[in-house]
Parts: sequence; structure tokens; C-alpha cells
Amino acid sequence: MSAPRIGFIIQRYGPEVVGGAESLCRAIARRLSAHWDIEVLTTCAIDHMTWANEFPEGLHNVEGIAVRRFAVDSPRNVRRFNRCNERILMKFHTAEDESRWMGLQGPRCTRLQHYLQAHRSAYDGFVVFNYLYATTYDSLERLGGQFYLLPFAHDEPPIYLRLFEDVFCAPRGIIFCTEEERGFVEQRFPFHLPRHEVIGLGVDMPEDADGERFCAKYGIREPFILYAGRIDASKNCDTMLYDFVTYWDARRATGKPLSLVLCGANQLTLPRHPAIRYLGFVSEQDKWDAMAAARFLVLPSRFESLSIVLLEAWAVGTPVLVNSRCGVSMGQCRRSGGGLCFCNTDEFIAAADWLAGDDQLRARLGDRGRRFVLARYHWPRIVERYVEFVRFEEAAAANALQPSHFAERPSALPV
Repeated sequence: MSAPRIGFIIQRYGPEVVGGAESLCRAIARRLSAHWDIEVLTTCAIDHMTWANEFPEGLHNVEGIAVRRFAVDSPRNVRRFNRCNERILMKFHTAEDESRWMGLQGPRCTRLQHYLQAHRSAYDGFVVFNYLYATTYDSLERLGGQFYLLPFAHDEPPIYLRLFEDVFCAPRGIIFCTEEERGFVEQRFPFHLPRHEVIGLGVDMPEDADGERFCAKYGIREPFILYAGRIDASKNCDTMLYDFVTYWDARRATGKPLSLVLCGANQLTLPRHPAIRYLGFVSEQDKWDAMAAARFLVLPSRFESLSIVLLEAWAVGTPVLVNSRCGVSMGQCRRSGGGLCFCNTDEFIAAADWLAGDDQLRARLGDRGRRFVLARYHWPRIVERYVEFVRFEEAAAANALQPSHFAERPSALPV
């Protein structure tokens, strides 16, 4: 019996792309390619702000996975989108306003939609990643309910738009990354959701993470805090930078405060500060080495559906410091016992002092985190659960009778 042909639909794809949903999509594609014949259907964009076409169109092999790219209709006008975004999220608006918002949000990809219209029957089914973007919303009716959704949902302003009711009632099933994500979605959408399960992802345990190698390569001589990921105000990094500078200024007279190392794509103007080091993108090996070298990893974001970077830090036995206003990150910390939390500058300073000065505490938290990852995020079991849950065979006949899979449901919010 041949493997089912499954299309993965996502807004961006590739090792050059930094993002939680995008990283999970790549990881799942690589792991499940032994069970499914996977083809990724995506855009030519790399930058999630502009959606500028940077990859060439067509069918490509990316890390052993077939990837079919389609050009985005036009780059996003960021200023125009920001004006629309502020207006629609703060004021009374109509369904037409929400449709206009989705067009500006993007990425609008007419060629992808034409391809789905013409070739849907060539696939046994689809897995769609991320509820937020036009690549998902525009595909709903063309997929006819023959898809599973990994929404990466969290409590953020856009999810309260009424149009997203269509996204969450249309799929054959929903796969959540955490219990907190499932609980939030069940609370947000007051109708019967499609069948759903919490599965998430596995973590590749590094064979060789060497903190000393990282410090030698980059000339880092002082103990440091690590931030790894997109450096953006939407990730609360501007507040983190303020907290760090305040901490460093308060402690430099009485001792040796930790420095801060930043890895990832930068969308902010970073302060010129002797204790802040920005490395840009680093290799996969350098990332693991950096996590092994850090006193702790900080995750300031208030909006997460699953933090892969926390799991990666714990995989090498490094404790974490998370924003207590993020329910998902707090839930991961509570279940693992692998970190501390903060909600303001004073708490950031106190936690940094505690983790910098207590080696036994850091070792204890890091060990708990590592054991948590080994117990719950082992790839073989994660793959089994995807294969068990994502099934299309018995749905084909039913969906042939209903070209539109949009369900009748009560309105969650007045427009």
C-alpha cells in the first residue's frame, strides 16, 4: 500500500525562515516523510513583515522534502496594514473591514489558490499550519474540509476577529501544541470544535553541545543570559532590553552582572551597550553550544502557542526565565520545574541575581527541564500520535457531498 500523499500548507518554509510554526512544520515534515508522501505548498517569501518574493517559484527539494513555491501577489504595505490593524482591533467594524484586513495581513497568493482548485484531488489530504495568515484563510473552501489544522493559537487581538470562526470550524481535526492552547481555543470559540488532540512536537537531543566551544568562537569571556529567536517588539524584546539594561546598571557597582547575548533576526534598534552582544543568525551547532554556555535562557514573549526554544534549552540542561503573563510558557515551566518567571523589571533583576549566583539552583532546574523533555517530547512517540490522529480515508465520501465545509455555528462576537 502506497503512502498517503499529504500537502502541508504554510506561509513560509525553509531553513532560512525563523519562526515557531515554520520550525515545527519543517520538523514534522522531515520526521513524517517516512510515513507520508509530503509536499509543502508555500510562498516565495522569507520576511513575514513584507512577504517579498525571495525564493524562486516552482518545485524544489529542501532537506529531502518536496517544496512547491508560489509567488505572493504583492509585498505587504506595512504602514497601511498597521493603520488598518489599529483601526479594526480597536473600533466597531464590519465583515468587509475584516476581509480587507486579511488581504493586507497576507500573504495573498492567487497562484497557490488556483493550484489547490485544480489539483486538490491529487492529494489524500492536507495539514495546514497557523490560523493567522491568508494562506490558511483563503484555502478553506478549496480544501473542502479535507485538512487538519495546527493553529498555533494564543490570546492575541486578531484571534477575536469573527472571520477566524471559519478557520476553527472548517478542519477535519485540530492539533494543539499545549493544553493551554487547547483550553484557550475552547474558551474563545463557543461552538463544537472538530475532533482535536494535543500532540505538539519532538525535540532532537543534541549529541554534542559545547559551551566552551561557543565562547571561544565568539570571544565571549563573561557569563551571559541568552535570548534566541526573532528580536521584535511583538516578542516583548523591547521590554526585555530595558529590563536588562536596568539590571546591569544596578549591579555593575556591586559585582559582575551577566551580559546578554542575542541570536536571531533583529527587527529592533538595539541599544549601544557594552554588555549586549548581537550575533545575528547562528548555525544549528552554534545554537546548541550557546544554550549549553548560557547561565539561563530568557523568553520575554507574552504570546506563545508552544515555545520550542524552551524545550531546546532544557534539552541541554539550561534553566529558563519566562514572562509570567504568558500562560503557555508558565504552563511549560510548571510541568517541567525547569525555570523561573518574572512580570516586571524588579522581578527580572531578582531572578537574574538568583540564577547568576546559585549554581546548585541552576543545575537543579536544568536537570528537571532535561528529564521533562526526555519524558514528553521523544520524537518516535510524537510521530506515532500524528500517524494515529491524521486520517483521511473515511472522510473522502462525506466531503464529496459538501464542497464547502463551513459549519453553521453561533456567532462568537458581534461584528
